[in-house]
Parts: sequence; structure tokens; C-alpha cells
Amino acid sequence: MQLLIFLSLVAALLVCFVLGANNASVCIRTSSGVWSLEYLMLAIVGGLGVVLGTIIEGPKLSNSIYGGVLANQSDKATAILLLATLIVMLVATTLKLPLSLTQAMVGAALPVGLSLQLGVNWSFLVLVGASWISTPLVAGVFSIALHAIIMKTNRRIGDIFQRTRLHVAVIMIGSFYAGYALGANGVGLIQGISLPSIGWVLLLSASLSVSAVAGIFLFGYGVTRTVSERILTLAGTAALAAQLGGALTVHLFTQFGAPVSIIQAVIGGIIGIGWTKDIVIMNTRVVLRVVLGWMMAPLIGLGLASLLLALT
Repeated sequence: MQLLIFLSLVAALLVCFVLGANNASVCIRTSSGVWSLEYLMLAIVGGLGVVLGTIIEGPKLSNSIYGGVLANQSDKATAILLLATLIVMLVATTLKLPLSLTQAMVGAALPVGLSLQLGVNWSFLVLVGASWISTPLVAGVFSIALHAIIMKTNRRIGDIFQRTRLHVAVIMIGSFYAGYALGANGVGLIQGISLPSIGWVLLLSASLSVSAVAGIFLFGYGVTRTVSERILTLAGTAALAAQLGGALTVHLFTQFGAPVSIIQAVIGGIIGIGWTKDIVIMNTRVVLRVVLGWMMAPLIGLGLASLLLALT
């Protein structure tokens, strides 16, 4: 049993590390136009948001898997869920494909719950599925509204230097807030599933969030380019609106304990703003690849969890 707990801890830290690398774009930038600040500075600000979001609001996701998707908990289930999710996220990050950790984990929870007789809450599962569909749509609406507000504010400020200072401040706020939402919902989900087996609430929160920040710093650039350049290149204000709209969406769902993907929300915001600005040059192939990854994540998680169950 102690081996399972140790394995769960290591897997949880690695999942958060890969989550940070895979979702780095939401904390760093959503457009090449946001490179007016150094990557390192934005990563620091976003990383601080991840740590605070995990510690302050991460517990709101504590009942998303155990008590939500699954009625009961076991150490074996925790180890299998984390290992299956880790493999899915590793493959996605290697392919530079932004992927939803939530979808992979919930997909893995289904065979685990049925095989280990932990009880599957089908009604909650339906609600989670509905939140996945609505996340990019809600983020698109928020992002469009925020873009209009930012543009209107810019027009009211005549001084170009004052406008630049405001733009820099909003960039910093956007990076922090996106990191905060990622920590509260993404890292919070990992914390919630790990806590019953591992314990040490504050230490666990700090360790998982720091691991996610390390992933952002060390391996986040590839997925960042997929989101910010290969899907659709937006001007700085539009990119900021997509970033803030995605973060706001995830923060909203966090209040209800609903596990959703911030990378999915930000991409929804990017596409939504792109359509309203009548931008027709969009990398459809990459968009379809990303959407296919979202659709396949629960199935791949389900298959990997089934395989791990058969091997144990």
C-alpha cells in the first residue's frame, strides 16, 4: 500500500509538470503580438498565479473525481488514474498538441470505477460532458466582449505612452490570472484526486503547483507556438482578450467544482475573436487536429486505464 501511495505522489508531480508544459501558452501568450515582454517575465508572473490559484482555490475541485465522477476512493484507483493521465499528457506534449487533462482523467475514471466497483455517478458525468462543450463557447463570448472593452478603452486614451503602459499592465494581469485559473482548476483537480491517499494538504498544494511552474519554464514553448501562431495569429489586444476570456471562463466553472480545460477555453476565445474580426486565414488543419485531440482524450484515457487495470 505504501508503494501505491509513493507511486501516486510521483505520478501526481509528473502530471502537474506535464500539465504546465502543455498549458504554458495560457500563461505566456496567445499571440506573437504579446512578445513585447520577455517570455521569462511572463512565465514568472503566470507561475506565481499557478501557485496561488492552487493553494487558494484548488480545494474547490477536491470532489470532482472522488465524490463526483466516482462515488468512492481507493489508492489503487488513484495510482491508475494518475498514470493513465500522465501517459496521455506526455504523448500530447511530445506532439506539441494542447490537450485537456480533465478529459483524459475523466475518461480513465470510467473503467476504473466500474472495474474496482467504486460506483460511477452518471448524472455528474453528463454535467461534466456538458461543461466541456460549453467551455469554448462561453470563452468565445467572454473574449469577444472583453476585446470590445479593451478596444474602446484604447480609443479613449490619446497618449501613446500611457496606452503602452496600460497594455503592459493588462498583459501582466492576464498572465497572472490565466495562471491562477490553471492552478485552481487544473492543478486543483490533481490535488483533489491525490489528497485522500497522500494527505499533507498545504505541502501537497505547494509541491504540485511548483511542479507545474517548472513545466511551464522548461518545456512550454512548443505547445505555446501551436496555440499562438499555428492556429491563428491575433493582434495584441485580441490575444489578451482571448487569454482573459479563457481564464474568466475556467474561474467561473471552478466556483461550481466543474473540471474544465483552460487550454480549451483560450482556444475557444481565439477562434471566437477571429471570426468576429472576419479573419479567414486560419490553420484549419491544426484546429481540426486540436479538436480531434479533445475528442480522443477521454477514449485514450479510458483505454490506458483499462490496460493498466488488466496488468495489475
